[in-house]
Amino acid sequence: MPETIIRKVREQRNYTQEFVAKQMGISQNAYSKIENGYTQLTVRHIKDLSKILEVSLLELLRDDLEIHKPNNIHTESINKDNLLMSIAHISEKLNVKHPQKHDFYPVIMSLLRTIDTTIDNIH
Repeated sequence: MPETIIRKVREQRNYTQEFVAKQMGISQNAYSKIENGYTQLTVRHIKDLSKILEVSLLELLRDDLEIHKPNNIHTESINKDNLLMSIAHISEKLNVKHPQKHDFYPVIMSLLRTIDTTIDNIH
């Protein structure tokens, strides 16, 4: 979980919870809730923590978000039907996941809806 990484990095930097909380503009109690997983991380939290702890966003999120290099990148053009099939396949894979266990589930679903809307506008 990102909370574990955040705590680990904070401790490596010898920063107190109070120091990080002050930099974020929140109380130490509110910050403690972030580290203990009682408060859901927001994009703003992650950006602030990345800057304060001097670590990349991906480093903070590495337990929840695995980034893989694509096995193959298609450089040829793809038609609309194939693209829609690919999106449907991704959606199916996401539907079997447990949304409660993945902070980025709503973000990914929103991106898929945006892509779907964009595809509707392709001629």
